[in-house]
Amino acid sequence: MKLKQRQTDFRVEELLRGDFLRPRGAHRVYRVTKRKHTSVEAARVLSDLAGVAAREVSMAGLKDRQGVTRQYMTIPGGREVSYRDLRLGIETVGFSERRLESRDSQGNAFAVIARDLSRVEVERLRASLEAVREHGLPNYFDEQRFGNLRHNQGWIVRHLLHGRIERGLRRMLSAVSDHDRAETRAFKSALHRCWGDWSACRDVAGRFGKHHSVFEHLRRAPHDFAGAFRHVATRERLIHLYAWQSHLWNRALAMHLGRSLPGGERFALRGREGRLVFPRGACPAPDPWGGTFPLTGARLQGVTHADQRSLYTEVLAAMGLRPAQLAVEGVPGFALKPEERGLVVRPSELRARPTEPDRENRDRRLVRLSFRLPRGAYATLVVRRLVGPPRAS
Repeated sequence: MKLKQRQTDFRVEELLRGDFLRPRGAHRVYRVTKRKHTSVEAARVLSDLAGVAAREVSMAGLKDRQGVTRQYMTIPGGREVSYRDLRLGIETVGFSERRLESRDSQGNAFAVIARDLSRVEVERLRASLEAVREHGLPNYFDEQRFGNLRHNQGWIVRHLLHGRIERGLRRMLSAVSDHDRAETRAFKSALHRCWGDWSACRDVAGRFGKHHSVFEHLRRAPHDFAGAFRHVATRERLIHLYAWQSHLWNRALAMHLGRSLPGGERFALRGREGRLVFPRGACPAPDPWGGTFPLTGARLQGVTHADQRSLYTEVLAAMGLRPAQLAVEGVPGFALKPEERGLVVRPSELRARPTEPDRENRDRRLVRLSFRLPRGAYATLVVRRLVGPPRAS
């Protein structure tokens, strides 16, 4: 199976709360339609057009650069903007009483084309539809959450927990990946070569216009790597923090399902982040869980059920950590905070159209799918679950 083979194969539309848009208000609301742009890149364009600093732009969440995505952004007192090119469209759609936040999103509507399907995969997809409609699927984080692995940075938070602060900073800023753009690769490669010569790194950062203040700090305080992290953008630090927290959650839930389900009632999918276990029917959970499995805070704060704490403890032990060590000390921007997360996600309005010949892949089929998901759930995971392997594993 192939997803996002063509840019238009994956369409996402953000669904705002019905009462958010107003005819008047202190904040102007913009609808942003993009392709081959991250949300941050699109926000920078909007801020330039509106004549404000990028920090003035608010959004409910980040959207992937792959596919065609539509989302909303706000600027306090923003000016009228109308802009369109081949990759980005921005239009003013109204006003709001306050800045846009995550709580204002009701989720997303998806239109997805799954390509390069064999007839067996098509049959599996069709056979899985009713089970997913009825029972949903485990609410795992999918690979988009783990850009740190795609970009070869690894688990920055794990380095910090083990006290390897310089190593974590170096991996974050200079690890090179096959997925990097040419300019980014050149920047990271130059940093890697100069690492330790902070004046040279500062000059490289100045030429590329990124992380200059990090290396200016190190030039003045050559061994203060924790302090250098203060000069990395907050959003970038949070991306790595959330990736680590999500990784622990995925590993703990996969462990639980692997142990709770008999072999014939489960299957597994493998990905860059690890093995994900899926039930063929309902997702089992002890009654005290109440349908949720919290993302852990520092030292397992917020994880109250004994069996959930036990799962996290075992996951950490496999990484050479104890719960008491699950707190980043002395490095700003990496404070783990607990958050409830639903154990299961149920797509609504899940539909699959009749299969068609796939003209991009000879002798293969494609299926057009549409569905809605709450915020924080992953459409790619829904499709992977539908086309999942037929054998128990």
